[in-house]
Amino acid sequence: MKRWTVTLASVLVLSVLAVSMVGAQGPTGQDLPGGPWVTGTQIQNVGTETASIVMTVYGQTSGEWSLTENNVAPGASVNFAAASFGWPSGSMGSAVARSDQPIVAQTTETNGTAAAQYQGVDSPDVQVNFPLVKNNYKGSGKTTTFYVQNAGSTAEIIYAQYKDETGTTYSWNSGSSVGAGRMIVLNPADVGFPGNQLGSLVVTCNVPIAGVVNEHHVSDGEILQATRGFAPDDAGTTLLIPTIKRQFGGRSTGPIIQNASATAADITITYKGSGINFVQKAVGVPAGASVTFYENTEICPASATCSHTGTPLPVGTLASAVVVGTQKIVGVSNETFVTIPAGQRQRQTVTSAFNQAAATTTAAVPLYKVNHDSKNSGCQLQNTNLTTPANYVATFSLGTSPVTNYVLKGTIPAGQAVTLYKLYVGPPAGSSWQGTPIPASFASYSTSGERFGSITITADQSIVAAITEADEDAVSASRQDIKSYEAFHLP
Repeated sequence: MKRWTVTLASVLVLSVLAVSMVGAQGPTGQDLPGGPWVTGTQIQNVGTETASIVMTVYGQTSGEWSLTENNVAPGASVNFAAASFGWPSGSMGSAVARSDQPIVAQTTETNGTAAAQYQGVDSPDVQVNFPLVKNNYKGSGKTTTFYVQNAGSTAEIIYAQYKDETGTTYSWNSGSSVGAGRMIVLNPADVGFPGNQLGSLVVTCNVPIAGVVNEHHVSDGEILQATRGFAPDDAGTTLLIPTIKRQFGGRSTGPIIQNASATAADITITYKGSGINFVQKAVGVPAGASVTFYENTEICPASATCSHTGTPLPVGTLASAVVVGTQKIVGVSNETFVTIPAGQRQRQTVTSAFNQAAATTTAAVPLYKVNHDSKNSGCQLQNTNLTTPANYVATFSLGTSPVTNYVLKGTIPAGQAVTLYKLYVGPPAGSSWQGTPIPASFASYSTSGERFGSITITADQSIVAAITEADEDAVSASRQDIKSYEAFHLP
């Protein structure tokens, strides 16, 4: 029987009592600040039979620790808390999850204040692309740290090439071979990447690798953003971004698009929404380089030419976007408060853009929360068909013993999206419960019962979905960071 494998290259910082002692150690000893940091991984069985799931943690240089969960029902998910593996206090490393059924996985990282989420990787390749690099960018403290895992079966050297806006490249390699299953940490400061520029990163190896990037402050643990790196198969000539904001609720998004090919590319972003006619373009973006679109402006790499046409997005815009490249591209979209509301603090998140060609009629959401410890998840479900409405069925599997299923049916207009959020209040317009609805008692959190689980969504048109988790604690200043990840699109 086939074994399904998901790799998880990340910070996994643990100790007894579920409290970690240190952050990620980079090649120069740089810590991920603001610890202790802990992680938890939610793994969903997307097969048709009951699953046995084994997750193995690999220390950065030595050691292996495993946990097994048996009898995971189809559609259900199980959480592997990092502190449950019994590995040494203050450790970090990577992980591989294996199962006798198809699985998908999502990891959450937090220090209690900052938090981020990212996908596990089920198809690692010999190259990983990262669209955004920062090194204390313009003194803001914003820095990116990269975690790259050897997903092969033999130890190998890992190579990295950074590229800044001027086109200057900065090369690095691990020096010695990285063991199978283990990971290496890359910091742009180690290659002298300039602090006054944005950039991109391409990592390669002779065996498959997987990667995750954390964006954070240099000296405090107030915010954290994370997303996985992109393998060559993730790239496409048309990308979808379901959420674009310009000071909507005080928050703005900034798409960063990387040319993932070996040839210069033209990249065009067209914004979609009522009365919107704004288009931004970058011509001649070099191989491996990135262009950033933010607040109606373009940050163009060297040798490229940027421009825009139409009416710039007004304050208060909530829209979506389609990004087209003349070569294959990948991208992410950062979201942040431009003006922090009174009594709150900065909270930021990042979501990957979707390759339209990879969209399918089935999506899996490993982690969805319904007022769990004051946190609610919103699933933004977009119909990729621009001419035909999509009829969908969403099955929520909440709790693990036993799993309780709630089924929602609805319709999404052509090219538009619907948000599945706070469903104990009622279903969104154009949808209804099939059978028992999620109970209104979920509106009040209590320690009895599990208010988190997974979703499986099927539709008669191709769909994409992104999940955002928000802390709605009554004391706004103590709210945890906003965090997002992308649903898995199943064949």
